[in-house]
Amino acid sequence: MCLDVTLITRTVVEKFFVPIAVAAITYWLFKKNDENIKRRQYSTLGVAIMESLLEEVTNGINIMRNQLLSPLPVRSWDCVKTISDDVLLRIIAASKDVRPVHFPPREIRIHCKNYFEHMSANWATAIQYAMQNDLSHVQALVGSGQYVQAAEGVRAMLTQCKELLEGNAKKTFPK
Repeated sequence: MCLDVTLITRTVVEKFFVPIAVAAITYWLFKKNDENIKRRQYSTLGVAIMESLLEEVTNGINIMRNQLLSPLPVRSWDCVKTISDDVLLRIIAASKDVRPVHFPPREIRIHCKNYFEHMSANWATAIQYAMQNDLSHVQALVGSGQYVQAAEGVRAMLTQCKELLEGNAKKTFPK
């Protein structure tokens, strides 16, 4: 009788619980692997976005420093949705324990919006005045260095985000 109970228990465990446990573990491992792949992909996408934004900010800094009467490049910026939620989550996760170089990476949308929407609009207005031989507006924006300094802060933040995302994309278990 005791042998039958042990045999029945072993059979139930082998035929019922073991397959369920194996299926659950397999499902979990595949889900984790898919999650890691998506994290790497979003980090790679983020690198491409950072490169595009960096190019425009760098060109904008050169325009402001040289007081060129041309608009700041803004084609890569399409409101805050330029940096998708998934890319922003990768930036936040990758920069969690990292000291910011300038602006905090988690505030990337705010500072990019300020540069691409407000600073570029103010620069465009200053150019319109300059076309009427009134350079005081251009000189006011760059004279004190505030615009160039703010743009360099945005560039430093974008560079740091790019580096964090590049590192995250190469990890076996990305953040």
